[in-house]
This record gives sequence, structure tokens and C-alpha cells, in this order.
Amino acid sequence: MNTEVDPNNFTQKDLMQHLLHAAQHSVTREEMVVQFSQAERIAKERFDQAEQVRKGRFDQVDQRFSTLEQVTKEHFDHAERVTKGCFDQMEQRNKQDRLIWAIFASILALFFKEYIMKSFM
Repeated sequence: MNTEVDPNNFTQKDLMQHLLHAAQHSVTREEMVVQFSQAERIAKERFDQAEQVRKGRFDQVDQRFSTLEQVTKEHFDHAERVTKGCFDQMEQRNKQDRLIWAIFASILALFFKEYIMKSFM
């Protein structure tokens, strides 16, 4: 097949070959349109799948964060209750200590009441 066509010697055979090539290219263009539309459809499907995967992953991350927030809140609430309990125990201990010292002072006062009364009179 002669690819170079001499414009001075353009024959009917050259014309037919040119038309044949043009027809082949037009079919190729039609096929390309079909393939392009298929490629677009496949790309859109893959994009949609990727979007669903991305959305699923974000949902998982959101769920993990909400679970983490809930666990953190439970831990803080527990720590707050423990701290409050510790302060209540400390307050009770302080009250008990003062009561014990008051009882101890009263008992000492009863034992030494005569000495105390003599010192004030």
C-alpha cells in the first residue's frame, strides 16, 4: 500500500483507497464514541463506589469519635464522682477528728475538774 499519494497522479484507485480509509476512520470514531461513553459510565460507577467507600469510612470515624466522646464523658463523670466521694470522706474525717478531740478534751476535763476548779478559784 502506497502511503504517499502524488497529487499529479491521483487515480481512481487512490480515490477508492482514500474513501476506504475515511470510512474506516469514521467507524473507528463511532466505536470511540461508544467506548468513550462506556468509559464515562465506568468512571462514574467507580467514582460512585469510591464516594460510598469514603462516606462509609467517614461514618465509621464519626461513630468512633462519638463512642470515644461517650467513653470519655463516662470516665470524666466517674472521676468526678470519685473525687466528690474523696472530698466527702475527707470532710467526714475532719468532723470525726474534731468530735474525737472534743470528747478527749471533755474526758480530760472530767478527770482534772478538781484541779481546774481550784485554779479558777
